Amino acid sequence: MLLKDDKIVELIYENDERGLHAAEAKYSGLCHSVAENILALPEDREECVNDTWLALWNSIPPERPTNLCAFIAKLVKNIALKRSRANNTWKRCANYNAAGDDLLELIPSENTVADEYESKRIGEIINAFLAKQIQRDRDVFVLRFWYRDTVPQISASMGLSESLVKSLLSRMKKKLREELREEGIIV
Repeated sequence: MLLKDDKIVELIYENDERGLHAAEAKYSGLCHSVAENILALPEDREECVNDTWLALWNSIPPERPTNLCAFIAKLVKNIALKRSRANNTWKRCANYNAAGDDLLELIPSENTVADEYESKRIGEIINAFLAKQIQRDRDVFVLRFWYRDTVPQISASMGLSESLVKSLLSRMKKKLREELREEGIIV
């Protein structure tokens, strides 16, 4: 039987390894899916997932996440992206998933301290933008740009046609671009 997230967090917070094992049992599939969408090599994906459990153990405490699933997804995604950059996988991999580039064209690069502040502001704008969307559209957006799923994967998992998924993504990118411009973000 799988433990509830709050119990898992509590166990890890108390340095009880059962919490980590419960998190792994419950969220291993999610971690492998996210890593697979970012990293080309199976050994990189496996190491990324293993690093995720270590990062989870090391971050609780002091963190006490209220949404464990999102917390773990963010950990594995950040670890996979860091690994991808280190390996330069995006440029040399035939399975390159360009989902991130679709969104990155809307966001200025982060090179200076001022850009870091601007990036935080952009994140807040994107979160507010997503909060205004209907659940289906928000899910499509998150699957594409957070989990880096392909259009066919989104289509299959959500029971939508590929053309509808492409259309939703295109409209949402256009709306987001307009919102960013209204907020003074040059895109």
